[in-house]
Amino acid sequence: MIKKFLAFTIMLFSVAAIAQEQTEAGKNGPFLTNKFFDNWFISVGGGAQVLYGEHDNVASFGDRLAPALDISLGKWITPSVGLRAQFAGLSAKGLVSNPAAKFIDGTSSDYSGYYDEKFNFFNLHGDLLWNVSNTIAGYRSDRTWDFVPFVGLGYARSSKDGVNPQYKEVAANVGLLNEIRLSDAVNLNLELRAMLVNDRFDGYEVGQGVEEIVSATVGFTYNFAKRGFDRYVPVVPDYSPYTSKIADLEKKIAEADAKAAKLASDLQAEKNRKPEVVKSVEYVAAPLAIFFPIGQSRLTDKDLINLGNFAEVLKKSGNTYKIMGSADAATGNKRINQKLSEDRAQAVYNALVNKFGVDASRLEVIAKGDQDEPFDKPILNRVVILE
Repeated sequence: MIKKFLAFTIMLFSVAAIAQEQTEAGKNGPFLTNKFFDNWFISVGGGAQVLYGEHDNVASFGDRLAPALDISLGKWITPSVGLRAQFAGLSAKGLVSNPAAKFIDGTSSDYSGYYDEKFNFFNLHGDLLWNVSNTIAGYRSDRTWDFVPFVGLGYARSSKDGVNPQYKEVAANVGLLNEIRLSDAVNLNLELRAMLVNDRFDGYEVGQGVEEIVSATVGFTYNFAKRGFDRYVPVVPDYSPYTSKIADLEKKIAEADAKAAKLASDLQAEKNRKPEVVKSVEYVAAPLAIFFPIGQSRLTDKDLINLGNFAEVLKKSGNTYKIMGSADAATGNKRINQKLSEDRAQAVYNALVNKFGVDASRLEVIAKGDQDEPFDKPILNRVVILE
């Protein structure tokens, strides 16, 4: 009778759970992976349980009822899959035909030819939970009823005060958990569970292999915060900064092309000009750029050769020249870059005046730091320009 009732209940709950949320199809995720301390719960329930042993079907169903208790701690890994550890048990009652059975209760029974048995037991097991409602109808944190079958494996022990031995067995568990939502934090639980153990678990073995204890409990679940699952929302990249940068680069390219075209035109115009007679000699030094490694202000031998050539022209010219030191803004900070530009400009000034004999009054030293960079690449802005 119990098996038929259990099968019918499972079928009824399956149909109801699917029909309840048909409108929610298509809400199966994806969901963000929850953190370790998210979606934990604790449950407590009480009810009744029935032992299915060798001769228990002889007794009436009411005479075989015994109290049941279960305490659970678990976590939902995804909206559909969870894990829990459960302590279940209390006591069981039944009938045996052998007076040598370990857990006999008294010397007589209301059932002729049989002896009453009664013993204590507990079942400590881990279960894999499957929320069928979320799997089929899509996840909803406000669903009224969730249909959750489970399977598990654990350790069971039966005993009776003053009786030796105790029986310790591996126990398989299968069942159905119905969660009825009362609030975000609290659920009402209706749980049907069957524990399968070795035939000797009730202290009497006849070789039938497996005994069953079927329980039904009612209890409550408290869901610890954080509760629920967050749906994954794809990030839409913002390309506007890149398109703006590309447009700016295209504009600079166009300007460079225009300058190149003008230079080509000016060059051709110069080539077409007739030679002019030079009536006077004027010494003019073209602008000179001295580039430095990052963070340095020391002049190399190559730099000194270029400065020596520049100094010869400068001494013959009557013009005044500016020594403009710079640093790149991509490295360092404003204070460091200002000092670095000063050191670079001063190094060039010292070489021109002290080494090559240029008149100091014809030189103006300017340290620009990382402001008003002369070029568009950081490596080119570590420079001193003479003009």
